[in-house]
Amino acid sequence: MRSKQPFIISLLHDGRLTSESLEKQTNGCLFSRGWHDTCLKFISFEKGVLTLRNSCGDESYILHIQVKQHELLVTCDCGHDNKTICMHAYWALNRIHWNFHENYFPKFAARGMMDLAFKYPLHFDKQESNAGLNVFPRAELKSIYHLAPTVPMPNLEAILQLPLPVIKAIPVTPKIPASAVYISKEKAMTYFIMIAHRYDRLPTVIPVTGKPTVKRNTIKAFDSFTSGIHKATTIHLSNEQKAFHEKCLALFKCTEKIGGELLADGLFSKHLVMLTRVFNDWLQVYENLLTQPFVFAHVLFRPKQLLTRPNRNYWRKVTLSRGIPVLSFVLADRGDHYCFTMQAHVDGVLLENLSTDTPLFVAQRYERFFRLSSLRDACLVEWLNRSGDKIIIFKEHFSLFEKEVLAPLQTCYTVSVVKQ
Repeated sequence: MRSKQPFIISLLHDGRLTSESLEKQTNGCLFSRGWHDTCLKFISFEKGVLTLRNSCGDESYILHIQVKQHELLVTCDCGHDNKTICMHAYWALNRIHWNFHENYFPKFAARGMMDLAFKYPLHFDKQESNAGLNVFPRAELKSIYHLAPTVPMPNLEAILQLPLPVIKAIPVTPKIPASAVYISKEKAMTYFIMIAHRYDRLPTVIPVTGKPTVKRNTIKAFDSFTSGIHKATTIHLSNEQKAFHEKCLALFKCTEKIGGELLADGLFSKHLVMLTRVFNDWLQVYENLLTQPFVFAHVLFRPKQLLTRPNRNYWRKVTLSRGIPVLSFVLADRGDHYCFTMQAHVDGVLLENLSTDTPLFVAQRYERFFRLSSLRDACLVEWLNRSGDKIIIFKEHFSLFEKEVLAPLQTCYTVSVVKQ
């Protein structure tokens, strides 16, 4: 005999069901543990209702689960009076919670993952077990707007209001081409753009003295990083070089005080003054680096690396571009969903093979670096990078995406819609 009314459990505002909340539904009743070894078998999912066969030994009941407006509706056909949750439903939910965790029930929301998994089976995987049914988006989808974002939705309004650079980068034209700069056969200045692993800190620059090869077209050996950090070089420096190294040191000290993930906990709002200083210092440092013959990018995994010499496994010689990328976005219509991506053009030419995982920069094959024009650009590049460089939007959520993302972006950037 099926219960007339479902038992209702309030969910958290984001649709989660915690183990503490589940325990409260029993009103202190100690259910027989004879049912705790429950086995749930998927029967159907129709109109937002998941139907399972709930069995323990030779006994079984039909369980219906549905989510409506932050409430979990549970029905068991055991005939329980609903003053408390019945033990069959309790142990079933306990098994589901144990296997699928508290983020399982948001999948039942209207136009949620469970709905779309049955509507678009090519984009989702279904997994049946003794805990019932779970669904997952396929890996190639990367980040799915509203359903399964890989990073939280950033505050676009705040990002788009970030100030543009307070100073303009004035190109410095060397008196002679950089390729014709005299290079001593004994010592030469080199500059390492330090890129922290996993966004631990923002990029910085460390001057390091090195020994050129016979042809003087590259460096075969380096002094330690500490020589550049503490300015104790073994090479004569001009006043201009000394001023440049002081700027590099100031940039290094500044990046030590803040993290490297711009969108983490609203870093750009908490440390906006510091970030603006870092960005403006980079404008000057970058222009000076453009005239240097030996510029390298080095991955920094841990601070202890700075006590040693540059590790050949972690650096490569790079080229810096004077061109400033112009960002735009593409919304590709793929029938049942859209794919949202970012593009960058320099002087009207599309940058191919773009890498976006270095804060404040984009790069081609990690060999040619382009400085971004603003913190606003840097935040948006980081958002797309952490989202797998693309965001999938199912058409059921497009109106929300249009309001939350497209409309604000189009006030500052070009968004192209294409059919694929």
